[in-house]
Amino acid sequence: MSTKSPAESSATSPTSPGTPDTPADPVDPFRRRGPLDDQVAVEVLSNGGIEILGRMPWTSNATFLVDVTHPATGTDPFLQGVYKPGRGEQPLHDFPPGLYRREAAAWELTAQLGWGLIPPTVVREGPHGEGSVQLYVPCDYEQHYFTVRDDPAHADALMRLAAWDLVANNTDRKGGHVLAGDDGKLWAIDNALCFHHQFKVRTVIWDFAGHALADDLVADLRRLTEDGLSTALADLLDPLERDAVLTRADAVAASGELPSDPSGRRVPWPLV
Repeated sequence: MSTKSPAESSATSPTSPGTPDTPADPVDPFRRRGPLDDQVAVEVLSNGGIEILGRMPWTSNATFLVDVTHPATGTDPFLQGVYKPGRGEQPLHDFPPGLYRREAAAWELTAQLGWGLIPPTVVREGPHGEGSVQLYVPCDYEQHYFTVRDDPAHADALMRLAAWDLVANNTDRKGGHVLAGDDGKLWAIDNALCFHHQFKVRTVIWDFAGHALADDLVADLRRLTEDGLSTALADLLDPLERDAVLTRADAVAASGELPSDPSGRRVPWPLV
């Protein structure tokens, strides 16, 4: 589950013109857009019409770039999304089927915390069956965690993401899963390998070990443990996973700082 550069990640259309002898001129399938309210994005992603533009190559599971047209927008595509149908998932020995539901759970967790790290993501029927549809974020694909980690402007967001990965138990936070959006924000994608009840964090974000968490982040985590998981989030997890989220949130809040990895082994592969 890795993210590639534009040249590697351009969606491939099944109807692209041209032959090996006369290759077609490459066409960038990704469209730019302005800022979008989360509630609007969720409405459109949930109820809009989906048209597959092509499959994203070099992904372990079937992943499609799609146009999403909402009834209120007429015939013009309103936004783009990334569609991951359940039937396109490769079986894993350490996670049950239905990884797409964890993509949506990741969004629900960040939405409940109010941390704004993950693009709006919904579960719905699509052209290849039920799956997740996540808002596509226009971004600079030359940037990733290792190119932005030393920028003081991103320190707060990266520390927030490091804390989120602990609470969500992310087992696959590669550098390429951190996007530098055209909106100036950092976004975390490819969050399917999260929420296992057994602690198995693997992440590249260890540079902030020992840094104190901001008081507002600690307060957000304490509010989560006091209020419990939202219904939308709880419905996407099993009972053991729900309890584990709250246990980890309580532990991170009680610590008040980001931990280190003394083993040096809690990293994904590849790193980017």
